[in-house]
Amino acid sequence: MVNKHRSVILYIGTSIDGYIASEDGTLEWLETTEVEGDSGYNSLLERIDTVIMGKGTYDVIRGFEMDYPYRAYENYVFSQSSTGSDEYASFINEDVKTFIKNIKQKPGKDIWLIGGGNLAQEFFKGNLIDEFQLAIAPIILGNGISLYSGNEIAQNYTLTKVEKLGQLAMLHYMKK
Repeated sequence: MVNKHRSVILYIGTSIDGYIASEDGTLEWLETTEVEGDSGYNSLLERIDTVIMGKGTYDVIRGFEMDYPYRAYENYVFSQSSTGSDEYASFINEDVKTFIKNIKQKPGKDIWLIGGGNLAQEFFKGNLIDEFQLAIAPIILGNGISLYSGNEIAQNYTLTKVEKLGQLAMLHYMKK
């Protein structure tokens, strides 16, 4: 189903203190968290036709010992070092706000901002995230890659849903 208004969704796991990965980019702390169900992952995948991520996140996903999981979607990777495209993604080195404005004007389903922290900051600065789906794991990391580093990102959202999924707290927020 194609939406008239495409939403940018940040669906991401965080620690209690707001880290999305350990300093080395690993997610073992999240992968070992007891979860019930699929945390809304399959529902998300049904809503989207486009994924966007930073180059670091793309490299981590490509390093998994499995087939690339998002090959059925349009893939955009923001990178300052890579250009063109590979077998899965187009590499983007342009203003985030302009790129998102243009892609949202094209027909399609919603857009998933997978990560990472630096790219999320650009989305925060541009007020480009329409919906948050935060899976909060019961751990405090103390350091790592922060979802919320930076400044000038104050925005208001409305809490629409809270779920307990095993040891994950799933919070859903929509832009006001």
